[in-house]
Amino acid sequence: MSRAKVFPAEAKSILTKTGGYLSAFTHTLQPYKGCEFSCAYCYVRALPVQRMSPERRPWSNWIAPKTNAVALLADEARRGRLEHARIFFSSATDPYTPIERRLKLTRGCLEVMREYPPAALVLQTRSPLVLRDLQLLRAIPRMVVNITVTTDDENIRRALEPDSPAIHKRIEALAALKSAGIRTQATLSPLLPCNAERLADMLDPVIDRVIVDDFFEGDGAGGRRSRQAIETLTELGYAAWTQPGYADQTLRCLREKLGAARVVYSQTGFNDIDWVQADV
Repeated sequence: MSRAKVFPAEAKSILTKTGGYLSAFTHTLQPYKGCEFSCAYCYVRALPVQRMSPERRPWSNWIAPKTNAVALLADEARRGRLEHARIFFSSATDPYTPIERRLKLTRGCLEVMREYPPAALVLQTRSPLVLRDLQLLRAIPRMVVNITVTTDDENIRRALEPDSPAIHKRIEALAALKSAGIRTQATLSPLLPCNAERLADMLDPVIDRVIVDDFFEGDGAGGRRSRQAIETLTELGYAAWTQPGYADQTLRCLREKLGAARVVYSQTGFNDIDWVQADV
């Protein structure tokens, strides 16, 4: 059960202009502030959104639904602002954080984009709840679903992602999405300690591509925003997995097992907008 206290609020806007790490996208879309998944490596906990958290609650202990998110997006759509938009949904929360099961803000936004498709859409989550919206996703062109799979080891997952869905549930979600004809990417973001060959075997039948990221490229601050995860892994005896270049060996293994074209790296991989928009 989630520990998060809910702070509903109306937002002034729903599409945020982007750049920097997600330079190929024009906007991010966040139907929630905060998150109920308590991932130790989450870079957002070091951003101003957390420092301004309601009642100064710690990360993953609060969630602020944007109650008018769907209405705001529908207004943008009617004004023609989605037609050329390349949207990353979401970069600072999980669009399927557990409260979405009840509030359906993400679902409502997808319904808008079914009627007014953007130029490109990437939906980023770690939750099998995404399968609830399978038929909606199939109706949106030029879209990809990314599911975060950081490791093949449940002990590592429990240590760093204690409130997140089990790895096998994410693999099953990827399989269902791919079977439905939806393009899928597994985002190893950040890569955590794993057996690379076993992880490759798990991913091979259920993904179109894999994006490998690490603490130093992925958190936008050279690893400084990933301090809690790095400390936890060091305490668990995985200090070698916290050093610059630690992902290189796994990256090579995945490319050998899955094919170089199916395994991309970090910012370059996330920003391959031509692949997202390609006709399939």
